[in-house]
Amino acid sequence: MLKNPIEGLLDQEFTYEFDFFGKRNVVNIFEPGEKLGKTVTDQNKKEYVHRIIYNRLIKEIEGPLNAFKEGFYKFVSPEYLKLFSATELDKLIAGEPTIDVQEMKNTAIYEGYDEDSEQIVWFWEAVSTFDQEMLSSLWFFVTGKG
Repeated sequence: MLKNPIEGLLDQEFTYEFDFFGKRNVVNIFEPGEKLGKTVTDQNKKEYVHRIIYNRLIKEIEGPLNAFKEGFYKFVSPEYLKLFSATELDKLIAGEPTIDVQEMKNTAIYEGYDEDSEQIVWFWEAVSTFDQEMLSSLWFFVTGKG
């Protein structure tokens, strides 16, 4: 749209649609005071794209984000968060970005087996050959957490 002329090719108002559980929803992206039915033209298409991006990336997640922040701030004071960079905070919350096979092995809990059981030995031999992507998939399979 931005790289090509749209006059006479596109009949689009300042709205966008999205599907929510099988139901089509129309979102108006008018500014207060603008008349309804404003159509997208070559002159205002950048403004249209900017408003869609703003709505999709900011407005649509505003409610869930505020709910998350409210819950998060019950456990961690916003004042303490200022002490950390985004990278440091991510590491504190999510941990190391790599999966340590030896740590997994050391903390594994076996039911009906022990660490010397033949099947467990085979399992760890196979897992020790996994790259980080495969380890991540294994971790998700075992825990249900990404």
